[in-house]
Amino acid sequence: MLRVDGGSSVDLDIVNEGTQQHGCHSVENVLSGTAKSMDQFSSYPAEMAAVLAKQWESRGFPLELLPSTASMVSLLDVCYQASLLREEDTPVRCRVIYASPTQLRGMAIQEPQPHVLSFAEPAILSPHNLRKLYAAADFYRAALAVTTDESGVLVIWGLVVTGTEWVNRVEGSRFDGVSLPPNLVVQAIRPGHLVASSGYMRVLETNQGQLLIDGFDPFRSTWISGRFSSVREAMLSRLPEDHVNNSVTTKVCESFVRDLAQSVVRRVLRLVRNRRHGGLMVVLPNGAHEDGTCEQWLRFRVQFQSDDSTLLYHGMMVRLMARALEVAKTRQLAILTWSDYQQFRDAELRRFDDQLIDFSHFLADMMTVDGALILDHSFRLIGFGGEILGDTPVQTIHRATDIEGHQTVAERADSAGTRHRSAYRLVNGLNQSIAVVVSQDGDVRFVAHHNGKLTYWPYLP
Repeated sequence: MLRVDGGSSVDLDIVNEGTQQHGCHSVENVLSGTAKSMDQFSSYPAEMAAVLAKQWESRGFPLELLPSTASMVSLLDVCYQASLLREEDTPVRCRVIYASPTQLRGMAIQEPQPHVLSFAEPAILSPHNLRKLYAAADFYRAALAVTTDESGVLVIWGLVVTGTEWVNRVEGSRFDGVSLPPNLVVQAIRPGHLVASSGYMRVLETNQGQLLIDGFDPFRSTWISGRFSSVREAMLSRLPEDHVNNSVTTKVCESFVRDLAQSVVRRVLRLVRNRRHGGLMVVLPNGAHEDGTCEQWLRFRVQFQSDDSTLLYHGMMVRLMARALEVAKTRQLAILTWSDYQQFRDAELRRFDDQLIDFSHFLADMMTVDGALILDHSFRLIGFGGEILGDTPVQTIHRATDIEGHQTVAERADSAGTRHRSAYRLVNGLNQSIAVVVSQDGDVRFVAHHNGKLTYWPYLP
């Protein structure tokens, strides 16, 4: 049995039978198959390898860069088993790249290249050896290089030092780090949680018995973008006049504001997930800090004084966009897009990037305090350690099976933990609020009142 998410399961005995919309796929028809039941099943290395090979081919990545079927199954199995191990009470987290020394050293000379160190004597690829070596290849800074030797055995032959900038690339931020060739990379993130990619391009993920090929990302929805449309307009209106009058040809694409804001929240969620603590972020309507909403629904451990200092992020965004427009005009761009911004190499923009990273860590720190981090739609900092008040129970929550929430499945609300039920209760009472709940096991849910129903979306980017 295999579960390939968006939210449904696939029985391998009926993989040739049906079709499904958005993210649930059979192995045989991986881009458009239908799941036959809502039960969940675990994914195993042979099944993962079969789907990975099909996804790899459908995405147009070079097939010659994949190991043989048997070697790919073995590689995934070893990484999976290693992810379940601990070394001196620390879980094994590592990245493995399947590439030969020639492939890694033969990258285009104009690209920033990783530093490659070869072992004098390769080590057999095994869960035990990954456990012993992973500490030398810190997950964020280096990868272990693996290839197939002349006898057909998978061996660990070296270290590939990538630095930490690749994390920004994965999160959609501007990327100044070293490049990787489009070879297979397997990340062992936490027990049972693997990500397979071509270089930095995600192809497949397995987590909690689910095989995720398309992801399930509420950030891509129109409904969540619509909730913040007035905030984007307000930010654009704050740009200096010489940037917005009709004599200036360069304009900011509206989606730029959305993509920039989402990159910050994505980083916050990654940080909180990796800390394995859990957390809750609540986004209230603008004005909630002064219209009595907070007093009615929340008891704070810390509530901030309502002044301009709580709009730190808002001001930072405006200054960043103003500078990005200046750079865009020097390149004679008619419209500044997020893609353009990612290509800019500018010292001042880099300082803004660093400030946004620091701000993300600041938000993540406040989220890990017991209670909720409370913001408004403008990212005004209202407080943290918020206890959600009210005792009206929520009986039913609807799980969205598509990112727009057109199709949902009703579930018992009490099947979730205390943090989730608190978020359900608040959003059910304040329909314009949005809650993001992170569990200790790394599960993330977006909660909103949508289409007349209290709904949650799993976050599987």
